[in-house]
Amino acid sequence: MGYLAAGFVALLLTQTPSPRPLSESRGGLQPQVLITTLPTAPLTEAAAMTLEHDTEVSSAETVTIIVSIADCQKDEKGACNASADLVVNRPDGRVHTEVKGVSLNQRRATAPLKLTADDPLGLYTVVAIVRDLNARRFGKAERIFGLR
Repeated sequence: MGYLAAGFVALLLTQTPSPRPLSESRGGLQPQVLITTLPTAPLTEAAAMTLEHDTEVSSAETVTIIVSIADCQKDEKGACNASADLVVNRPDGRVHTEVKGVSLNQRRATAPLKLTADDPLGLYTVVAIVRDLNARRFGKAERIFGLR
């Protein structure tokens, strides 16, 4: 009986293809979200530029949320159909800002973040829920930044 089990295991090992990661077989959204104090104009002009996350900002600065995806599935016309919902949470966990339906058809989008002197100092969390409707995929990205 032991030989039969060993033979069955050997058969499975020789005939089972090695599994590929889901992201490799279907492509990956790989969503990213970050905060920047750079002016909005250069952000929209240079979609391929590499940006860095500002870990601390002040309420006196112009702050922009940037959300991007690595790839999207194009439809028969060659267009993406991707979007993101953004939520910024205050240090106490309450919602500060919510932006729905930000278009990611160009794989990168921006949204302004209005901070005032009345906003509490501390760590804020930005959450982006990203959807690629053509591929029926979604992803989530999260970042923390400090308001000083």
